[in-house]
Amino acid sequence: MSKTIVIFSTKGGVGKTLVAVNLAVSLAKDNFKKVCLIDFDLHVTGDMAHMLDLNPQRSIADLIYLIKKQSKEIKKSDFITKSEHGIDFLPAVLKAQQASYVDPAFIKDVFSLYEKDYDYIIIDAGRSLSDSFVSVLNQAHLILLVVTPDILSIYQTKWVLDTLRSLHLPYKMVRIILNRADSVAGVSWQEVRINFPIEIIAQIPSEGKYVGQAVNRA
Repeated sequence: MSKTIVIFSTKGGVGKTLVAVNLAVSLAKDNFKKVCLIDFDLHVTGDMAHMLDLNPQRSIADLIYLIKKQSKEIKKSDFITKSEHGIDFLPAVLKAQQASYVDPAFIKDVFSLYEKDYDYIIIDAGRSLSDSFVSVLNQAHLILLVVTPDILSIYQTKWVLDTLRSLHLPYKMVRIILNRADSVAGVSWQEVRINFPIEIIAQIPSEGKYVGQAVNRA
């Protein structure tokens, strides 16, 4: 049975997608695990596929359509795109217009199809607090909030934590990743830490030049 890790932030530009991709690739390469990476951003589509230099042809939206029809022709491997980095990739949608086809009531069925095939399922959950997002959270074993050391990111993360608490998700399954931790103009990690009742488990340095090169080279 796979362990599902959901990566989330309400603020754009904090490095959430880059963290999700690199976590998935690291688990596959360094720990020899079977990993499925899911792009569940329903509104900003394609970023993760471009980052991995992939061109997926089918999505979770297509899969849910077949599940709803109770089709006997579902071949789950047809929805997976293989990456040369050793991970399997599955987008929620191929274009933003498909977002309405991702019915939250069937998300659990999608995970049931794949949960025995992988050691880890890593999900970039986007940054919209939708019903689909809540359904994804209900599948999670661990939630990672990506934060940058600035006032807006800290404020929005505090708001997210309150929202997660209202959904009855315990803080013990939530951790923080502090990106650009050594930013000269940023708030210190100690100041970030005192704002949250949960642990910062990783501090990623600010390396914009190398990140840009990596993204551009897929």
